Amino acid sequence: MALSLAGTAYVQLSPQGTTTLTSPAFTPGNGDVLIVKMGTWDSAASLGAPTGGSQTFTSRVINAPGGFNQWCAIYTAVVSGSPGSMTVSSTPSTSLRGSMLVERWTGAQLAASPVTNSATGSGTAAGTITPAGGATSVISWTAGDVNSVDPSTRAYLGSGTGDGLRDDHVGSNGVDYYGYQSSTGSGSQSYGLSAPTGMQYVIAAIEIQAASGGAAFLAPPALVVGQSVNRSNFY
Repeated sequence: MALSLAGTAYVQLSPQGTTTLTSPAFTPGNGDVLIVKMGTWDSAASLGAPTGGSQTFTSRVINAPGGFNQWCAIYTAVVSGSPGSMTVSSTPSTSLRGSMLVERWTGAQLAASPVTNSATGSGTAAGTITPAGGATSVISWTAGDVNSVDPSTRAYLGSGTGDGLRDDHVGSNGVDYYGYQSSTGSGSQSYGLSAPTGMQYVIAAIEIQAASGGAAFLAPPALVVGQSVNRSNFY
């Protein structure tokens, strides 16, 4: 079975609040890999570890540099126990603006210690990562811009695909970005955005490998990003 994005679900907390973020319901299969990506407007305002479906979610990377920066994190779960219809939830640690994006990958596997990366800087949100699984892997990432630059000109490195966006640039309440791209092989590659510039950003990424003998097939999500609070294209 080829590595494939079986669907995504996006939910955001905007305007500011303390409401638990909960994805729409979906029904994964055993062995599916769930990637839960999260972001908030403040490095000191985190979202809690995801829960749902009696699954075990493991923290893979948290980028919370402090100061005038956003917060972002990635958690993973490999589905087991035939959970049936399930949701994924995360509870804010305090009143905040933020978002959560759940990806469900089939034909996938995670390394015992998945390759991850995180970076903080100014300019355009981007990082570099060196995959271990070669050209059949996928790089999935999340980023946040505390400078609240208008994301209308956003463009993705590596022919990547955006699968979520919290656009709160009006009012300077931060912008969260979500995306993924194919691995170019076993060498270092850039991921994230090539535009817009002028950001003060945090970014984090994880490698998802194709199951043994598989290849990567990226089905573009039917997700239309914007200001709606709850969306799903799981199928």
